[in-house]
Amino acid sequence: MSAIAFDTHEMVKELKAAGFSDDQAEAVTRVVRRSHAADVADIATKAELKAELAETKAEIIKWMFGTIGFQTLIILGAVIALARLLQP
Repeated sequence: MSAIAFDTHEMVKELKAAGFSDDQAEAVTRVVRRSHAADVADIATKAELKAELAETKAEIIKWMFGTIGFQTLIILGAVIALARLLQP
């Protein structure tokens, strides 16, 4: 996952042009940059969770069909054995 570029120098310049002091502009920029980094990390975490859920879903489906197939074979075997026992 690629991070979106965030130009902190440009933001400081814009805040100073709007009347912020150097310290205020830098503080606001730091807070916004941290928030941006947290958002990017959150998006990456959500993408990882979605991938893990998809993998788990595939495993569950695979086991479910395997179990259904096995049960079908057992039932067919039982029906055939019962039919042979009931033949005169």
